[in-house]
Amino acid sequence: MQLQRTLSRSNKSDFLVEFVQTVSGLLLVGFLWTHMIFIAAILLGVAAFNKLAQFMDQYGLLDLAVAFIILVAGAHVGAVLRRIPSRLDEQKIVWKHAKIIKHSDTWSWLFQAVTGSAMLILIVIHVVIVVYNGINAHLSAGRVHSWMLVFYLVFLFLAEYHASVGLYRSLVKWGVVKRHNLKRVLSVVTVCTIGLGVVSLGIFYSLGASL
Repeated sequence: MQLQRTLSRSNKSDFLVEFVQTVSGLLLVGFLWTHMIFIAAILLGVAAFNKLAQFMDQYGLLDLAVAFIILVAGAHVGAVLRRIPSRLDEQKIVWKHAKIIKHSDTWSWLFQAVTGSAMLILIVIHVVIVVYNGINAHLSAGRVHSWMLVFYLVFLFLAEYHASVGLYRSLVKWGVVKRHNLKRVLSVVTVCTIGLGVVSLGIFYSLGASL
């Protein structure tokens, strides 16, 4: 089966899949960081967060964001599924080779595939909750001040890890920047964005405790 795929492989289709995966991944990373800035508006106070939420609702930006996620994430998942092994025996071979090679980039690709699968589920849950319940500081605080605090913490760490590794692999793959320099920069960005997310969740949690 694998030999047949190799012999019948089309360079044009491979390039198209790679291009779709890269562009959709970059768009999703940009959306993630923009979303983090929106969440961090709570650092400026409840009024500032609610004003931004009202602005989004007034101009239909929430619906636009949901449509964007569905289309771009769908394209990204479709492209990724063309790249990862679908059969169990092939997946076992990949894990076996990763253990033999013991290369950090190989393991990061494997963990990215795992976190991507988890992210797909978390994104669907998050979108459904936001669409049906709406957005404002008190609604968000009520969700965070519950079992969903764990949900959002897991979501935060998985999203930032997946985005960081994906951005690293895309830029290295296309020869945009040097590998080692990029790792340092992305490590700093990841730590900063996770820190910003944790602080924002802490504020929402404190606000929820006072409700």
